[in-house]
Amino acid sequence: MVDLTRNRTSNLNLQAIEVFCEVVKFRSFSKGAERLAISQSAASQQIANLEQVLGVKLFDRSYRPLKVTDEGELYYKGCLQVLGAHRGALSQIRRKRSSAQGQVGVVSIYSIGLHTINDLVRKYMQESAGSTVRLEYYHPVKVYEAVLNDEAEVGVISYPRGDRHIEVLPWINEEMVLACAPGHPLSTEARIETHRLAGVNFVAFEKDLTIRKEIDRFFRESEIEVNILSEFDNIETIKQALDISSAVSILPRPSIVRDVERGLIAETRLRDVDLRRPVGLICRRGRDLSVTAREFLDFLMGSAERVSSSPGTAGS
Repeated sequence: MVDLTRNRTSNLNLQAIEVFCEVVKFRSFSKGAERLAISQSAASQQIANLEQVLGVKLFDRSYRPLKVTDEGELYYKGCLQVLGAHRGALSQIRRKRSSAQGQVGVVSIYSIGLHTINDLVRKYMQESAGSTVRLEYYHPVKVYEAVLNDEAEVGVISYPRGDRHIEVLPWINEEMVLACAPGHPLSTEARIETHRLAGVNFVAFEKDLTIRKEIDRFFRESEIEVNILSEFDNIETIKQALDISSAVSILPRPSIVRDVERGLIAETRLRDVDLRRPVGLICRRGRDLSVTAREFLDFLMGSAERVSSSPGTAGS
């Protein structure tokens, strides 16, 4: 047997329910309509349709002000709960959206994140009240994956590669310098000729990293061979290796400036060489970035010149 009440109520809508509740509240079609910025005739039609769908009279129109029927009172109480739940859900959605719009996910390779981006994130959040940057440090391959999989909106990567899925914003170029432990024969000189690196003990990056390939290319073009003692996938481990060996390495200057200031590492520039590590910001092509993500990107791009000219970065 078909349940006619169920079929009828499926045609109800929130707008009609809201009109009904406002009319009950003011006991007047005109005042309820005014409250919702609709005409009195539109309100009367909404209520008439509602009564037809429900199959009951909601108001006794012979009274002034309007009198709500017993069925109308029961229905009114239920409608208040429905509207309350609906408005509560909308409020949660808006809060979540607002929170999401006020947050940007950023993934960076360790060396740039620890020594450059981290300071800029703190400055940005100080200047942009209510905005949050969620910064995570990843291996270079994972930075690309995180951006492609929408795990983060912005990636910070050295030697960035763009394609039909990844958009690159060139950002800064970090000067590469010779790094060694204090006391190493090369540590006392501010600049050296590149040929003096021939035969030195060297701590290198792992072969699959782009920075290693670029440094190897530099050695080939300079016709220099070094004695590679060990290979690591991150700058922090290379710095530790320099501290316990007589080896040298070539590292981005921003990554060692604080160690140099503390006397833990010595830096020496390479004469007549402009060896730099390009750093870029990446996003997934076609992604609609949040307001906060766009603002953070603008902040980073606006900081590029200052970052590049600071004592701890390239260009100094």
